[in-house]
Amino acid sequence: MGKCLSESFEANMKFTLFLKDTHMEIIEKLKQKHSDTTDQNIVKRCVKSAIQLHDDDLIFGSAREQCGGGCFASEPKFVIEMDEEDFNKLQSVYRNQGFEFEEYDSEEEEISKTIRCILNFIDYQPDALSI
Repeated sequence: MGKCLSESFEANMKFTLFLKDTHMEIIEKLKQKHSDTTDQNIVKRCVKSAIQLHDDDLIFGSAREQCGGGCFASEPKFVIEMDEEDFNKLQSVYRNQGFEFEEYDSEEEEISKTIRCILNFIDYQPDALSI
């Protein structure tokens, strides 16, 4: 009488992250503070922590989603692989009609915008999230 074991695999989404230089500086500070070695790990930790806060308005509200230095000034910085569930959450935040995000040409840029908001939030309120 054997047991049937099923393994659950979480799908990952791989995409190019578009950031501004100021966001790269935030990531560098966080890497030093949290003794992490990669930009990708820091970003994933920030995203997970922001999602676990369960307060989209606080992170993505009008004060955060306004562009500083030009909405379209971000550039492709690195490729990141993220849990599909986290990716889908960021996608739903971007598509939320309550937030007035600028329109972008690609899904990568849309998700990148939400990640830039998270990084801005962490920069302004560094103790609000547990990374």
